[in-house]
Amino acid sequence: MSVVKKCLLTGEEFIITDDEIAHIKKMSFKFGGKTVELPLPNLCPDERAKIRTAYRNEQFMYQRKSDLSDKQLISVYSADKDFTIYSQEEWNSDNWDAMDYGRDFDFSRPFFEQFAELDKDVPKIALVTVGNENSPYTTGTGYCKNCHLINSSEYCEDCYYGKLIQSSKSSVDCSYLYNSELCYQCFSVNNSYSCVYLSYSQNCSDCWFSENLNGCKDCFLCTNLTRKQYCFMNEQLTKEEYEEKVKEFKGSHQGFIKALEILADLRKKRIYKYANIVNSVNCTGDFIENSKNCNDCYDVNDSEDCKYVRVGVECKDCYDCSNIYIKPELSYHFLGAIETFHVAYCVYVFHSQNIIYSHHIHHCSDLFGCVGLKRKKFCILNKQYTEEEYNELVPRIVEHMKKTGEWGYFFPPKYAPFGYNETLSNEYYPMSKEQILRRGWLWHEESKNAAYQGQHYVPEDNISDVDDEITKKILECEVTGKLYKVIPQELKFYRQLQIPIPRKSPDQRHIERMQLRNTRKLYQRNCDKCQLKVESTYAPNRPETIYCEQCYLEEIS
Repeated sequence: MSVVKKCLLTGEEFIITDDEIAHIKKMSFKFGGKTVELPLPNLCPDERAKIRTAYRNEQFMYQRKSDLSDKQLISVYSADKDFTIYSQEEWNSDNWDAMDYGRDFDFSRPFFEQFAELDKDVPKIALVTVGNENSPYTTGTGYCKNCHLINSSEYCEDCYYGKLIQSSKSSVDCSYLYNSELCYQCFSVNNSYSCVYLSYSQNCSDCWFSENLNGCKDCFLCTNLTRKQYCFMNEQLTKEEYEEKVKEFKGSHQGFIKALEILADLRKKRIYKYANIVNSVNCTGDFIENSKNCNDCYDVNDSEDCKYVRVGVECKDCYDCSNIYIKPELSYHFLGAIETFHVAYCVYVFHSQNIIYSHHIHHCSDLFGCVGLKRKKFCILNKQYTEEEYNELVPRIVEHMKKTGEWGYFFPPKYAPFGYNETLSNEYYPMSKEQILRRGWLWHEESKNAAYQGQHYVPEDNISDVDDEITKKILECEVTGKLYKVIPQELKFYRQLQIPIPRKSPDQRHIERMQLRNTRKLYQRNCDKCQLKVESTYAPNRPETIYCEQCYLEEIS
């Protein structure tokens, strides 16, 4: 039967459902003849996700020196972080061994305290990248070429400033962009070409300042259209009429401001589908494709029997997990996976199984409380044991953790290597500095711009009036005051698409793109047309018009 609990952090009631109880039961670990069961959670799903993603910085990169070679490198760990940082080549080399940091477990002290000390000592990799070419300022990227300040992306070329860009080329300031080219400020766009400020759309070309288009060409300030061409504000025009209408907006900063104001008004008036769920069965949440039995999940593809997953690909039987990819299976309360099985309370585990309370593990099995290990088995706090010793010691540590009140909880954010405001958690669940410090968590103080004494450059209104010298200038974000630059490749892109120089920093542009999607929270509400009950990320008091799938398809098709 379902269990009702009060969250220990917020005091709010939450329900642990039958399927969740069954999953936690299935997650039991066996150590010889002993079975260790995971406890039911005492924190609500949102607080569990908040704590988990406080261990992931995918947006901010800093300059610092390698602690092995003293060479300058780019890292997700700022220079003020008291951790040992190696470049990717150094970390993957044979010049050091994480087992050298192994230690005995001390039953007179809490586990998390001992683990934090180990985690601080073992060298960390500066950036997580695989197979990139000429893309030094990226993290969480694989097989990218000539890319700059993108993260969580694969198979991209000549892309700058963005996240979750897949198999795309020559695009700037985009997020959730797939199989597309020559796109600017696009959000949740698939298989499109030469589009600007387009969102929630697919199979489009030359569409600007529009939303929810499918198979459209040459549309400007349009919403909810399918297979249309030469439309302006949803009005059908001739090619000549269309080109005359859009001429006043292109290339000009003031023209872009005017178009964005009109688009904001159009967004208030358009009809919205209750959720972005496609080709899926028995799923709730948002941005789910080709999946089955995935509930309260977000950004999940090709997955089955999952719950509370935030960003997952080909997942099976995973609960309370974030950023898990390529066939992770039977996992719980876990951040950062590639092809794993039976993992709980971990951060960044790849190609491994039967791992508990560990960080940055590669090609391992049967580990407890380990950091930075590769191709190891039966280790505790990076110390090698026999199988018999391992099976005898781990249950004793679990009993100790039950007494200290640690068993079943994720690593505390006070031990995270980042300030909360640097992490993915702050993007999903923003909190003020005062709220964070009140919890005893960490806050990162950004460096000030005082070191630069020159005059900040204000770009010309029209891109046609901007010369190459702008790449040598310092610009100041009109919202935050943060300084930024325009790189030569970026300038070439703006000229090609007739886009004015942005007046906001890349970080601010990212924040505003992320505001295009709802929070990851479900509400019960009714379809505004037929009154069918639906679960939606649109709260009942929101002003948008929300339709169930059937009513939406009848209206839009």
